Order: sequence, then structure tokens, then C-alpha cells
Amino acid sequence: MIGIDFCIANNEKEAAVSIKTVKFEENIQDYLLERKLGDSFELLIGLDQYGDKLFSVQEINQLIKICEVLQTTCRQPQKIDLKARTFAESLKGLCLEALELNKLVFAAGDRYRIKVGTNVVVPSLR
Repeated sequence: MIGIDFCIANNEKEAAVSIKTVKFEENIQDYLLERKLGDSFELLIGLDQYGDKLFSVQEINQLIKICEVLQTTCRQPQKIDLKARTFAESLKGLCLEALELNKLVFAAGDRYRIKVGTNVVVPSLR
């Protein structure tokens, strides 16, 4: 499934062995882009599907706030709203756990595929 995988890691090497991930599916990102949520959401919805990013503590706190807003605004009885709300809840939990562990959050785009449970990052064959 195409999308961005978030995990708790301080660098790319740690991300490569991360087992717990939260998937930001491409269709959810597209849906949030269509809603024109504003510049305050750019940190999340502006992520490159094929790149990666290591979030600072300040950015992790911003992600938590973004997730809280998404949890309250994605309330329509549509499947995509439910998926966006579920994603926001999961990402917020991951961010809070990272802060608790004194770690950062790493977002891996489709350039790498984190294989959950295998502790391996495999370059995408596109």
C-alpha cells in the first residue's frame, strides 16, 4: 500500500529496525489536501510520498496538535473520515510514546518500505 510510514526512531538506521509503524495512506493525504485545511497542517499533509523526514521535538508537538484537530474535524459518516480520524488517533499515540521515550518520529515515504515484523527496510522497486 502506497503511503508514508511513521515510526519511533532517532535516525534512519533505527527506523530500519522499527516494528511499530503508523501508515499515512495516500488516499487519506489526498483527502486532507482536498479539504484545504490551511498552512497549519502543512507539516503533515505537505510530506513527500517518496521522501523521508525526521521530526524534531517541536515538530512532534505540532503533529500532536494537528492530530487533535483532525480527530474533531473528521466527523462525517464517510469511510474516509473514519480512516482519517483513526490515522490521527494512531499517529498522536505514536508521537506521545516517542516523547515519553525521549525519541523522535521518522516518516519513511515509498522510497523505502518498512516491512513490519521483519526488521528490514527494502528499497521500493519502482
